[in-house]
Amino acid sequence: MSIKSKQHNIITLIAGGTGGHIYPALAILYEIKKTNKVIFITDERGYNYILNKKDTIKQSNFDIIIIDVISPFKKGLINKFKFLYFFISSFIKLTHFYFKYKPKTQIGFGGYTTILPCLIGKLFFKVEYFIHEQNAIMGRANKILEPFASKTFIPFDKIIPLKHFNKRIYSGTPIRKEIKSIKIKKRNNNKLNILVFGGSLGSEFFSISLVNSLINLNPKVKKQLNIFHQVINSKIKKVKRLYRINNVMSEVKSFFPNMEKYYKKTDLIICRAGGSTIAEILYLKIPCIIIPLKNSMDNHQAINCKIINDNKLGWVIDEDNFENDTLIKIIEDIITKNLHLDKIKLNLEKYKNENDRKKKYKSPNEILSKYIIK
Repeated sequence: MSIKSKQHNIITLIAGGTGGHIYPALAILYEIKKTNKVIFITDERGYNYILNKKDTIKQSNFDIIIIDVISPFKKGLINKFKFLYFFISSFIKLTHFYFKYKPKTQIGFGGYTTILPCLIGKLFFKVEYFIHEQNAIMGRANKILEPFASKTFIPFDKIIPLKHFNKRIYSGTPIRKEIKSIKIKKRNNNKLNILVFGGSLGSEFFSISLVNSLINLNPKVKKQLNIFHQVINSKIKKVKRLYRINNVMSEVKSFFPNMEKYYKKTDLIICRAGGSTIAEILYLKIPCIIIPLKNSMDNHQAINCKIINDNKLGWVIDEDNFENDTLIKIIEDIITKNLHLDKIKLNLEKYKNENDRKKKYKSPNEILSKYIIK
C-alpha cells in the first residue's frame, strides 16, 4: 500500500514474523487512529497476517510498508548474502520514508523487522521509539533495542533479563477489540467444546500426537466432545479421517482467521505458550492445557507458562514427557468432575482482578496509548 499524503501526526507501528507480534500492534491501532495517521512497517509474513484481518484494514484505513528481513543468525553463506542484500535494500527504503515523512514517534512489537526502522528513525532522524515485549524472556530484537528505547512495555510485572527497570512499565499485552468484545457462552454440560491450536506457525506435534490422545479417550467421553482443531495443511485429511472413524465431532482447519468465533464457544483450550496467546486466555478467562514449544527461542514458552502453573490457571504438560494417559486423565476428569473447570475459572477471575489492581485498572491499550499519543 502506498502512503497517500504527507502528515505531521504520523505514528509508526512496527512488527513482523508471527501473529504474536502483529496482533498486539493491531490492538492499539484503533486508539492511535483517532488522532493520528498510522503507518505499519512489517515483513511479508506479517503482511499476510494483516490481510487475514480484512475488517481491521477497512475500518482503520492505515498504510503498510513491507521490508525484506532475514535473521542475522541464520547459518550458511547464502543466508549471509541474503541478509546483506535485504539490509541494504531495506535501509534505502526506510531512509527515504523517514526523510520524507518523519513520524513523530514509533513503537516496535518484536521480531527482527523492528530493529532497522527503530534504529534508523532514532539515530538519523531523532524519532523516539518505544518497544513492547510479549514474553517472560525478552526477545533478541528487543534486547538490541531496549538500551535506546524511551520506554519498554512488559507483559508481566517482571521479565528476564532483570535490568533497565527505569524504562519498564508493566502494561500487559494489548488485546484486539474483536477479542475484547467476546462474551463466553455458558457451558452446555452435555458437551465439552475444545479448541486446539499449535501457534501461528503450526505444529506437527499438535497435528498428530494430540489427535492420537483424543481419539483414545473413553467412548462415553468422546461422545461429549466437540473439537475445533488447527493442524498443519498436509495433515488435514488424515486428522479429519481419524476423528471421523473414531466418532469424535470435530472441525479441522489449517488456520482460524476469525479466532474470536471459536473462543466464544470454547470451554477448554489446548495450545502453545506464546505471549499473545497467554494474554488472550487470561483476558477471556478460559481454562487451558498448555504444552510449551520445546525449542522456542531462549525457552521463553516454558517461562511464559509458569504463570499458568503457579496460579493454578490450567494445566501445563511438557512435550518431551508427554504421555497419552496424562491428557486423557485431565479431559476425562473434566467431563466427570466439572468442579475442575469451575475452580480454574475462579482462579482466573482472581488473577485478573489482582493484575488489574497492579495496573491501576488501566488496560494495556490505554497504558500504551497514553505514552505514544502525546
